[in-house]
Amino acid sequence: MKAWVLAAAMLLGSQAASAFEPAPSVVAVRYAVTEQSPERVEQAVTNPLERTLLKLPRVTGISSATSHGSIVLEIQFEGGAQQQDAEAVSRHIEKLVFGSEVVVTSRTVSLAAQRMD
Repeated sequence: MKAWVLAAAMLLGSQAASAFEPAPSVVAVRYAVTEQSPERVEQAVTNPLERTLLKLPRVTGISSATSHGSIVLEIQFEGGAQQQDAEAVSRHIEKLVFGSEVVVTSRTVSLAAQRMD
């Protein structure tokens, strides 16, 4: 009997904890590049990314942050982002070619809770 009560309490506790975790609502894109000047990174990478991603269906907005060698974008979708939106973002950014002065060293695309406004 004690084991059943303990198992039920653990299950309820884990459900309550997950209720406080924000559901994914955006597609987050992170880039690391060799160029270190934030102005050049914005011009060569961030701006072309934003232009191409705004063309995707259901996109309602994009927030971005550019710094020394890194870019973070959050793409908002009508009704919240879904896995197929993350896949569409991946397909679109794979086609982008940046100037020869910028080498992408890493890129990730994932569903995430919105952090930027």
